[in-house]
Amino acid sequence: MPSSRASTPESDDEFRKTLDAMAQSSPVAPPQGLAKRNHRTMTQDDGSSDNENNNMSGETEQTPADTRPVVLPNQNIIAVAQRCASRKRLCVDQVAMVESFAKDNVAVREIKIFCHLVALENKVDKLVTAKAAYQVSPDLNKNILNYAPAILLSSKIMVYKGQATTDVLLAILKTLRFDLPAGIENVPADWAKVSDVVKEALTQKRSKIKRKASSLKIQKTDKVHAPADQHQNIFNPTSAIVKGTKCSVNVVLCARVVLMRSVYLKHPGTNFWDKIDDRLAKIRKQAKGDASKIVKAFRQLLKADRKTHGVDDYELDEEAVDDFQQQVDDVIDMDAAMSVVSGQGNAAASNDGE
Repeated sequence: MPSSRASTPESDDEFRKTLDAMAQSSPVAPPQGLAKRNHRTMTQDDGSSDNENNNMSGETEQTPADTRPVVLPNQNIIAVAQRCASRKRLCVDQVAMVESFAKDNVAVREIKIFCHLVALENKVDKLVTAKAAYQVSPDLNKNILNYAPAILLSSKIMVYKGQATTDVLLAILKTLRFDLPAGIENVPADWAKVSDVVKEALTQKRSKIKRKASSLKIQKTDKVHAPADQHQNIFNPTSAIVKGTKCSVNVVLCARVVLMRSVYLKHPGTNFWDKIDDRLAKIRKQAKGDASKIVKAFRQLLKADRKTHGVDDYELDEEAVDDFQQQVDDVIDMDAAMSVVSGQGNAAASNDGE
């Protein structure tokens, strides 16, 4: 029996479409980010017209400020900070500072680090400002006292007084350094302290040498000299002069002491060393700088002294000098050579100026 409700073609078509739709696979949803980006794009598009309107009205849009990533506190990081603080034996307050630093974000950490660097710089500046003034050390003073007599007893020395002798000892200090601070010769105030100690050491040694070389009396309390044959021979005062030094008694040194004693006989006063320097200058002038002739002159002085003063019952070492004295002699020779070169340079400059 036919149904009373006749179907229409339109309803069948709609139902068939419904069935077909269920059979079809579902479309892939667009990515969430893409959807957001599209939404943002639309928002920006809508806002662009608003911005144009705002710009036309003289108003500007404010952009949001950049933010650094926030470092969330991590219990593992804090534990590491505590262990590190314990190994470094930090006090309680310092441990708390380390824990706080571990919890801070990057920006706060950078600020704290910078503040600590500035504070450290201030402390360093205070230490530099409060640095103790330089003083010649006992060890350096001892070395100066060792080299002072070697200079005054050298056969190479040209003068006994004045800056030239001081410069020789200063040159030795510059070469061997000892415990001199690096660059101290470039600090006038500190180098002047070293120079003063050198001058004082040379003064003391000159006084001792003069006192020993003038032993022409039988007793120290005598007011007049003893007869020549009762004087000490030159070996005795020379041995007394080198006592406590690194120098040794030899022909060359005894000849120098002979010169000192011969000058003392005529000039025992305060100008004693000046007169010796005059004698040395005359010997060099007469020899015209010939080293072999200067050696002959001193040997002649020694020969005459051994015949005149005391008993000639001793033998002298013919060796020129020992290693220590040779080191000093080399510096004196070098210093003399540099002085000659410097003098020639000054003379040439003077001639060019004329």
